[in-house]
Amino acid sequence: MRKLLTGLLIMPSLLWAAPTDELLSKLQKLESMKGQFEQMVLDQGGTHMQEAEGEFQVARGNRFYWSTAMPFEQLAVSDGNTVWVYDKDLEQVVVRPLSQDLGQTPALLFGGKPADVAEAFAISERSREGESVTYRLKPKGSDPLFDQLDVTFEGDKPRSMRLQDALGQQTVIDFRDLMINTGIDASLFNFVPPEGTDVIQQQQ
Repeated sequence: MRKLLTGLLIMPSLLWAAPTDELLSKLQKLESMKGQFEQMVLDQGGTHMQEAEGEFQVARGNRFYWSTAMPFEQLAVSDGNTVWVYDKDLEQVVVRPLSQDLGQTPALLFGGKPADVAEAFAISERSREGESVTYRLKPKGSDPLFDQLDVTFEGDKPRSMRLQDALGQQTVIDFRDLMINTGIDASLFNFVPPEGTDVIQQQQ
């Protein structure tokens, strides 16, 4: 009887920890990733408000290179400490310190420390079908950019992210032609503004 009661007491905590441990294990295997992306912004009713596409590279150390080609050219780059957001049409670049708050910078989910993910989010399993599993992450911090983030893996490969804000607006990012832990040119993560570009410095 004592063993049965002990088992009943322990079981819920083990079940609760499983999605967190599983997600962190997958993230731990990601030293870098690169590929194409398609992004859609949907309103609360599911109507398409905006679409974009481009290419990205992410590497451990909070480094990322996120290049949007359509509908307009924009580039976001981080070397792990600084973020540059370059708008080609406006010929300007905004420079600011990189926020270490994962609730403010979703890209750090794949480029940051996996252990930080468990500290920043409450993690649960939303759905599972075959090798496809979707985890739901809810920020623990105050004033996050989004209320919840769903990230879907196919095996150990990320396939999509879905972010929802307090107004019900959703941003859906699908990854294509994904390559995991292949060589990445580190110089991509250091941005030099083109000559004649207006540079706007922002504080965190």
